Amino acid sequence: MERKRTVYMDHAATTPTRPEVARAMLPYFSERFGNPSSLYALAREAKEAVEEARGKVAAAIGATPEEVFFTAGGTEADNWAIKGVAAANRKKGDHIVTSSIEHHAVLHPCRALEK
Repeated sequence: MERKRTVYMDHAATTPTRPEVARAMLPYFSERFGNPSSLYALAREAKEAVEEARGKVAAAIGATPEEVFFTAGGTEADNWAIKGVAAANRKKGDHIVTSSIEHHAVLHPCRALEK
């Protein structure tokens, strides 16, 4: 029986995790899963891992760790970016230009700001 080859064309939405990344993250999915915003020992361990990752990302892109923020996904990042830029530039005016075919993660915060 011939196996069909799958071609995935939606990497903007999600993409497979590289095996070495999955291996590195496995302990945080099963054993070291503490809430990094809490104070207990497991949480402090998770916080250290997050801060180490923040430092690595910063070094890779030429930023400082304080300039690196992690979000839960693209929608949260889009919302945060649009609302943050709008707030930071409020004195310059109240216009954001987008198109009706933009993703909802962009359109919804723009509509909320419009109100």
